[in-house]
Amino acid sequence: MTEREAAGVTGQARPDGEAAAPERLSPREVRRRQRIELGREQMLETAEELFAERGYYETNLKDVAQRCEFSVGSIYSFFDSKEALYLAVLMRRGPGRLAEMKRLAAGGGPAGERFLALVTAELEHRRKYPAWALLHARMTKVGGRTVADVPQDYKDLHRETVRILAGVIADGHADDTIRRGEPHALARMCCALLDSFTLMDPMVSDEPGGIGAEEFRMFVRETFTIT
Repeated sequence: MTEREAAGVTGQARPDGEAAAPERLSPREVRRRQRIELGREQMLETAEELFAERGYYETNLKDVAQRCEFSVGSIYSFFDSKEALYLAVLMRRGPGRLAEMKRLAAGGGPAGERFLALVTAELEHRRKYPAWALLHARMTKVGGRTVADVPQDYKDLHRETVRILAGVIADGHADDTIRRGEPHALARMCCALLDSFTLMDPMVSDEPGGIGAEEFRMFVRETFTIT
């Protein structure tokens, strides 16, 4: 729901292209739309948890409906299929994450420091949304969901993430703050390390043998940057 809708104001363009006069919704209609949006968010939160716990193939819409106390029909009123729900779960964390990455990449200072800032921001994002982080990281795990099964929109989002990292790495070659190597390959390596750490991060995963975020950041600094 947009801010205008939350305030009870809507409006559509007229056939002649001119903007129509805003239509003010009744308080009852505003509350109805807010309840609908809250219901959709609850479904997404629940699906995110279940997909992370059980995996895509072991989760069905009935499981989601039971946990969030909605009917399966209610879920279908928002999502055409389990695949559509899965894509919505994956993509909902993307826009804000990508915007922050672009902001950090475009910032001032040595490229090596911008690269480390990107890694830190990604760690914080994954700790803020641990179920999504596990879901994302397990896509790359052997025996998990195969690359061919990853929705195309999410592949495109991941490619943009790699592209941003690669751009900063290329800047680091120019100012001698990042070790030499093909930028795109190094960016993919960094993403793989982040995924591996996510599966061991005690703040995200319950798998034994985890290391702390500071240790991981130090490892990334020593591996990629020139001090």
